[in-house]
Amino acid sequence: MSFDDMHGQEAVAGQLRRSLKSGRLAHAYLFIGPRGAGKDAMARTLAKALNCLKKDHDSCDQCDSCRRVDEGIHPDIYWVRPESKSRRITVEQIREFERAINLKPTMARVKVGVVVDADCMGDEASNAFLKTLEEPPAQTVILLLTTQPQRLLPTILSRCLRISFGTTERIESPYRTRLLPLLAKFSAGEQRGVAPAYQFLAELNAFLQETREEIRTRVEAEQNLDRYEELDPKVRERLETQMEARIEGEYRAAREQVLEEIYAWFGDLLLCVEGADEKLLAHPDQIHAVRRAATQLDYAHAAGNLEAVEQMRDSLARNVSETLALEVGLLKLAAA
Repeated sequence: MSFDDMHGQEAVAGQLRRSLKSGRLAHAYLFIGPRGAGKDAMARTLAKALNCLKKDHDSCDQCDSCRRVDEGIHPDIYWVRPESKSRRITVEQIREFERAINLKPTMARVKVGVVVDADCMGDEASNAFLKTLEEPPAQTVILLLTTQPQRLLPTILSRCLRISFGTTERIESPYRTRLLPLLAKFSAGEQRGVAPAYQFLAELNAFLQETREEIRTRVEAEQNLDRYEELDPKVRERLETQMEARIEGEYRAAREQVLEEIYAWFGDLLLCVEGADEKLLAHPDQIHAVRRAATQLDYAHAAGNLEAVEQMRDSLARNVSETLALEVGLLKLAAA
């Protein structure tokens, strides 16, 4: 993927390309934007463009350097992601990151360090990272990716050049087509109560498990660590750990998109209960199913549905067990 392939973020791609051509690239950038806006892809493209062996100021996607960046095995491109279980970036990870980017480059012209979900750094990790920003290594670019910049230390924010990946359009979930029939069936049920809730819970759990496996299959195929038999065992272990963190991070992002679709669906029901213009609906193509489901609700029930989904999202954001959070949330939906 090159800068020309960054559809929807042409302005950001153009800004970075101009900075590359003029030799005025900042030493640290803060990529801000919603999940799915292309921050990871842009970070990877910039890392390739800085070190491409065939193209100037862009990536060819064919040379050894570009391929290694894409596969996540470039020795001078270092990624930090929240640990898969705690969803925190620890101080140990940041110290390893500092050690890595201060080493002499193996093959790159410019080393690149990428911190994904930088807002997941705790206080100790943030303070350790600040030292790197205050004294950045030569020929190194640091990229921080976040959806919540307000959670970062002001001193970190002040040392990074901000680039917004904001969008005026709603990012449509790739899971919408498969998820809407489940929502329509659950909402159209004439009976409310425990049995329909548990049926929907089973379907949703199966859907999420399938989504996780799809992500794992894709990420493992992209990185394909088995093709590099010569990798040092410690390097392989680090890459496998990073791969697991990436899988977990991408799964959580996908799960949030699923929950956003659920929230939007019940938001549509509330709008229909209130008699709003169908142009305001997130799912105007489902107007008949939405209206049919809305006839069974009054305002209190429709508003209660939204509150139940929001509580479910809040529980998952606080690392409550996924199974428990979904079960409690769906039972509240059934009782709303």
